[in-house]
Amino acid sequence: MTKSLTPSIRFERLFLTALVLLFATPLLPQLLKIAVIAFFIVVCLSEAIKNRPQFKWSFFLFNSGLYIAYLWSVLYSQDMNYAFAKLEVAASLILFPLCFAAVSRELIEKGIKSLKLLFTTYILAVLAVNIILIIGFLTINHNWSEFIEYAPYVNNLKAFPGIHSLYLSMHNAVAIIMVFYLLRTERFFKTGIPLFIIGFLLGIGLILLLKKGPVFALLVVATLLSIRYKLKRIWAFYAVFIISLGSLLVAFPSTIQRFNQLLKMEKVETTKSSAQIQKVVLTCAQEQMEEAGIFGFGIGDGKQELIDCYGNVDQDLVSSSYNSHNQYISLVLMVGFLGLFIFLAMLFYNVMNAVRSGVFITIALILFYAIVMFSENLLERQEGVIYFALLINLLYFLNQKNQQKVRHNPNQEELLKQFKKDN
Repeated sequence: MTKSLTPSIRFERLFLTALVLLFATPLLPQLLKIAVIAFFIVVCLSEAIKNRPQFKWSFFLFNSGLYIAYLWSVLYSQDMNYAFAKLEVAASLILFPLCFAAVSRELIEKGIKSLKLLFTTYILAVLAVNIILIIGFLTINHNWSEFIEYAPYVNNLKAFPGIHSLYLSMHNAVAIIMVFYLLRTERFFKTGIPLFIIGFLLGIGLILLLKKGPVFALLVVATLLSIRYKLKRIWAFYAVFIISLGSLLVAFPSTIQRFNQLLKMEKVETTKSSAQIQKVVLTCAQEQMEEAGIFGFGIGDGKQELIDCYGNVDQDLVSSSYNSHNQYISLVLMVGFLGLFIFLAMLFYNVMNAVRSGVFITIALILFYAIVMFSENLLERQEGVIYFALLINLLYFLNQKNQQKVRHNPNQEELLKQFKKDN
């Protein structure tokens, strides 16, 4: 009978420190992000070497399966430089599963118990990024009436924090989902009010960026979370976000067109409209997907095959290297329908684990990312894939026992009784 492995206090502290730093990385420049990930890997491998816990093979194979498919596709890729560049970008898809599979469950449990701290760190880091960018925007002779230029300002900013508006929008949406989760366990008149205010500010930041995919995905997930949690403070927070979004559309009617084109492609420098661009992309994608077959063109050539097809229709799309703007299509082009199946199997594996564990926040985050992937190639930029991989792999170990229980507000009779007693 094997003894239960108990991680040392030193490893517990190092592991928690590494996790806190990972959740703070939205506020860190690129080099520090890489350093934090490296620190996390070193901590995990050191604990695994010292304590030699049982390796979680099924977890590792499911959650790193897509990256393994990427590696296999290198064998038949033609553009090796691009292939290795994409492997580097997507490395989180294998590094995080490897780390969590290698360390002891006891160590992960210790980290999960601090989930409130981790979520709070991420929320505050994302809020800080928004504050820095909005202050910078307003100090260069802009005013709120010109907020439609805010997203281009973020995209063109070369200095810190150097983040694309799409990924900042996703950070805001994920942080708001975390606010929903934390509001479950907080008394509204204590820590709940600061969370409410922070969530509202993040909502404003999200709305200012005007990124349709994350906003739509958040609306779907927020609605489901509100229905699932059935708490007045959750519904109040949800109502504030909906009212804020509605007020923006009423105050600035020009933004309505942006949201009407939810499933249309982002505009490039071309004479074609968004609808025409979408038609070209989808037509070429359909043609190339048929040729991609089971194994695809390889991680190094999937995008180029799509671009080559553009050459017969619109040279502007070729010169801008326009991607599919759909992660599922991109996966088929790179690693075929087999690769797409492996990725969907990974999502299903994690969703079913969350269902068995009774954890709705994991399902909510997976659903959010799954919806966004219909309009964005999320796994092909480090700012997207790092947090997707981190959250999916960490929250796999969240269950009813190690998550904080919902706190229900006392009913009105109890409040009245307490009021009479105090007075």
